[in-house]
Amino acid sequence: MTPEHLDSLRRIKMFRKLRDGDLRAALSIMAERHFDSGSVVFHQGATGDTLVVVMDGILRVEVTDHEGVTATVGTIQAGEVVGEMAVIDPAPRSASVIAATDVLLLELSRDGLERLRKASPSATAGIVGGIIGDVTRRLRNVNKRIDAELDPEQTGAHGVPKKTALADRKVHPDEEEGGLFKRLWQKIAG
Repeated sequence: MTPEHLDSLRRIKMFRKLRDGDLRAALSIMAERHFDSGSVVFHQGATGDTLVVVMDGILRVEVTDHEGVTATVGTIQAGEVVGEMAVIDPAPRSASVIAATDVLLLELSRDGLERLRKASPSATAGIVGGIIGDVTRRLRNVNKRIDAELDPEQTGAHGVPKKTALADRKVHPDEEEGGLFKRLWQKIAG
């Protein structure tokens, strides 16, 4: 791995809180992968156990519905991560990820994360914390969109909720930023 990889990882939110030694430990267990434009990185429905960090290039995210209709739902740029849930939960992939250009990726597998846990527990805690933070943020965004769909009168421009019933209620400690997940991770990391 190159010093440029280390610098690039430092700028990615999931790795930002890692100290230099932990970042080097994480980088040492990641595999460098190259994909030509048009190559499939992840197949929708396949069981996965890796996440990838895009170091160079662009990935396209596609979803195929039950009728076989495929739609592009997003892109993943250099400096972004995709597939992070698979490192924690081996559920089927929710989308296909295809190289839109030639890409350079750093891949972290569940086995690699387990090796890292033994070698550098603090690096593992930082990465898992980053994954949990990303998932929590996405769930909040989904909740806002669901609230907007259920109560269109409370929706402003571009479908952004003006004020939701969720925003008006007191937040349970488990729903605070990472509350439940932080306690679960503390028990797991023990």
